[in-house]
Amino acid sequence: MSDSETDPLSSLLTSFALGPAWARGGSDDKKERKPKTFTGTDERPPRRDDRDRGGFRDRESGDRRPPQGRRDGKFQDRRDSPRFEEVRPAEGVRVTILPDAQAVHLIGKEVHQVARVYSLFDVAKTLLAEKARCRAVFEVQESHSPLFLGKLDDSLFLTRDEATRHLWNSELRNQFIEEETIEVDPPTGNFQAIARCGISNEWLGPVNFHSYQTNLRRLHRERFSNMPFEVYSAKVRTERGEEAVNAWLETTKTKIRWRIKGQEGDEGWTDDRSEIERVIHAKCFDQGFHETRSADVSGAIPAKNLSPSLLLSLKISGTHARNHPAILIPAVCRAVEAEHLPVFKRQGKLFTGPARPHPLALDAVLAERPAKMVSWIRENPPAKLEGLWKAVLPEGSTAPPADYAADLFWLLTQGHILLYTDDTLVVQDVKEVVVPDPNAEPKKKKKKKKSKKSAADGEATPANDLTADKPVAEIAEATPEEPLSHQEESPAPAAEISAPTVVEEPVSPPAETSEPVTDNGESQQN
Repeated sequence: MSDSETDPLSSLLTSFALGPAWARGGSDDKKERKPKTFTGTDERPPRRDDRDRGGFRDRESGDRRPPQGRRDGKFQDRRDSPRFEEVRPAEGVRVTILPDAQAVHLIGKEVHQVARVYSLFDVAKTLLAEKARCRAVFEVQESHSPLFLGKLDDSLFLTRDEATRHLWNSELRNQFIEEETIEVDPPTGNFQAIARCGISNEWLGPVNFHSYQTNLRRLHRERFSNMPFEVYSAKVRTERGEEAVNAWLETTKTKIRWRIKGQEGDEGWTDDRSEIERVIHAKCFDQGFHETRSADVSGAIPAKNLSPSLLLSLKISGTHARNHPAILIPAVCRAVEAEHLPVFKRQGKLFTGPARPHPLALDAVLAERPAKMVSWIRENPPAKLEGLWKAVLPEGSTAPPADYAADLFWLLTQGHILLYTDDTLVVQDVKEVVVPDPNAEPKKKKKKKKSKKSAADGEATPANDLTADKPVAEIAEATPEEPLSHQEESPAPAAEISAPTVVEEPVSPPAETSEPVTDNGESQQN
C-alpha cells in the first residue's frame, strides 16, 4: 500500500492544486499528461475573429460581454476621474472640551438631594455622554486670522464668505432682507432638449439657452459647493419631449426677487442672488458676526453652523475626550467647586459629595437611632444601604420611616457617613496616630542616582521622575483603564487648567488601609 492510499489528506490537498489540469500531478495517474489538441471541431479556443465591436461574444448564449473597464461602449480610467477634496482639521486652531456650567449645576443639585459621594471620573463620563453637557472652546494662534462668531445664533466660521453664506442659507436671512415672488412671461422659442440636475432634479433649461450656465453655476454654489464643479456638471442629464419642455417653462413663469429691509417702493429689488449676497456682505455682516480669537460654543452645535474644518477638529477633540475622560477632571474640579461642592481624595481617587468627610470618634455620644446605624455599619463592612434598613428598621416596615431617613440624611450631610453610588456605607472614623519608637534606628536615606547624561553635564536627575522617559502625549492622555491616581494627576492635554483644590483626607474607614496624604495629594505608606 502506497503512502498516498494511507494518507487521508492526500485527495483533499490534491483538490487545492493550482494551475491547469494537465500541469497538476495526480496521486493515482502516473502517466505523462499531454496538452489537449484541437482537431477542427467546435471545441477550439476562441480566436480574435470571435470579437466584435461591442465586446466579446459568448459562443453558447450569443450574449455580448463588455470588456473589463468598459461601460456603455466607453472606456473609463479611474485614475483620470476627479475626486472630492478631503477636508482637513483647521490648522492653527485649538479645540478644548469643557463641562457646561448648567449641566454641572444639575449634578450639584442631585448630589445635595441624594447626599451621595460621586467619583469625579464618573462625573466626567456622565458629562461626556451627551454633547449638550459640554462646551467647545476654539482658540487660534497669533499668526492665524481671527474667527467669525455669530451674534444672533451659535455659529462659528473661518472666513467671511462662509459666514455670509450662513446668513443667506439660515433663518437669519428673514431678519435682514425681504423676499417676494412675482409672475413673469416665460421664454419663447423652439426648445428640444432640457438639462436637469442629476442630484436635485431641478430644471436648468436648454443647453443652448443664455441662462443655462448661470443656473448651473448658481445651483452648484448654493447646494453642492462641497464637490468640484467638474464632478457636479458631469451629473447633469438632458431630457427630450414635450413634457420636459412644459415642466421647465412652468418654472420660468415666476421669479423671486430680494432687497434689504427698510427700503420703500420698488427701490433695491434684485433677482440676482449673487448681487444680494454682496449687499448682505457689505451692509448686514457686522450685525450678525464679530471677529474673535477665542470662541465658546455649545458641544451640540449644528454641523451647518461650523466650517467643515472646524467641525472635523471638534469631532476629533470630542472623540479623544470620550476615550480619555480623565483629561476633563481638572475642569470638573473647578466647576464643582463653583457649585460649592467639596472635592476630597480617598484611596488615590477624587470624589465630591454633600460635605467633607468629618471623623466620628468611637466614644461619640449620638441619639439612639443614629448610634444604632453607626454601630451596624462599623460591625458589618462593607455595609450596604439595603442591609442597614433591614437591621435597624422595626419589624414589619417595608420602607424607612421619615424619622429614620432624616437621621441617616443628617449623618451623610455632616460627613460622618459616606454613601457611595453603589450603596456602600462607610463611617468616617478618627485615624489613630502612630507614635514612632524612640529606640528604633533611623532609616538611611537612599542616594539619588545620576543618569549618564546628567552626570556628564553635572546635573542630577530625580530618581522618582516617572515622566523622564515618556513622551508628553503618553503622560497626558491617561486611559480609563489606568488607575485614577494616574489619571487625576495628569494634566489635561487639551487645555492649560490649573490643578484643582484637593481637600486632604482626614480619616479612612476601619476596613481600609490608612494612608496619609502628602502635600502634593499623593498617598504613601507609613
